[in-house]
Amino acid sequence: MVETADKQAAFRIARAALAKSGTVTLELALAGVPTVAAYRVSWLEAVVGRRLVKVSSVILANLVLGENAVPEFIQEACTAENLAAALVPLLGDAPERRRQLEAFSRLDAIMQVGSSAPAARAADIVLDVVRRAKDF
Repeated sequence: MVETADKQAAFRIARAALAKSGTVTLELALAGVPTVAAYRVSWLEAVVGRRLVKVSSVILANLVLGENAVPEFIQEACTAENLAAALVPLLGDAPERRRQLEAFSRLDAIMQVGSSAPAARAADIVLDVVRRAKDF
């Protein structure tokens, strides 16, 4: 298990990240680290997930921002070629990197950092997105 201080130190020096889908994508976004997200599950989990989950993204940062700022590659799209093609522009001063950093700069206000625990605030936002998706 990685200690919080070690993880935060790694985030501070990271130029970009390749991360699995999960809370780490939100942590990286809050730290201002451009990210590509990847996730693969078994075919059965994928079938069940696709039937149950009806949101525009499974990435917390994207759900909080209300836009797909973090590219996500799930299941069949999760290939080395796709991941590399999305990650390479984030390493330089490319438009993809600038777009992510601009989107991430809005997160503190959206998450109301300092007013409540980030995990609790993220949960509230995600629940709101799910509620709205059910209304469609």
